[in-house]
Amino acid sequence: MEAKAIYTLSQNLAHWLNRYTNTEGLEFTKMAIGIEVILINISKLVIMYLIAIILGVVVQTLFIHGAYIMIKRYSFGLHALNSTVCTIVSCLLFVAVPWFVFGIMINNVMVLTVFPFIILSMYLYAPADTKARPIIGSKRRSRLKWKAVVSALLLMVITIAIPNESVKLLLTLGAVYQVISILPLTYKILKRSEKNHEQFEKCT
Repeated sequence: MEAKAIYTLSQNLAHWLNRYTNTEGLEFTKMAIGIEVILINISKLVIMYLIAIILGVVVQTLFIHGAYIMIKRYSFGLHALNSTVCTIVSCLLFVAVPWFVFGIMINNVMVLTVFPFIILSMYLYAPADTKARPIIGSKRRSRLKWKAVVSALLLMVITIAIPNESVKLLLTLGAVYQVISILPLTYKILKRSEKNHEQFEKCT
């Protein structure tokens, strides 16, 4: 029911926007799909943060989710196979886990133990694409790789600088979540294809 409602709303919005853009055919389809993706993501965020509000962990969720997004926007990685699974996993990782672990503290020695692995993983495996979203172009992938590495370095500096040791844990966990999503081992365990851009580039 929710998926149908989002699809209907996205189509209505696309037709409304089309009054000003005058797109048609494939371009209109792309616009409608883009709007649908945005609406799906907004709905997932609303659900996740509503649960965070109910549990009283909004700030904690913001920290761990913010750290995750800071690196993911450049390193990409695996996605859930459908919106429902994505929403459930997001609520578990970004709401339930902070609710359980907040108050547990780590120091800078622990941060400096974990982050070198994160940074190295970004250098070795980012950006990691999926079959549905291959990252085409070696120059683009190179730029994303270095942006992912720099983002991880910056996050490490921020995590070290923050005096609150509970927040250090949340920021580190957010980075670890994203690293897990780009590791070849994760792709193998979930039986998902790696380096999907290679198939497209061979055809060009």
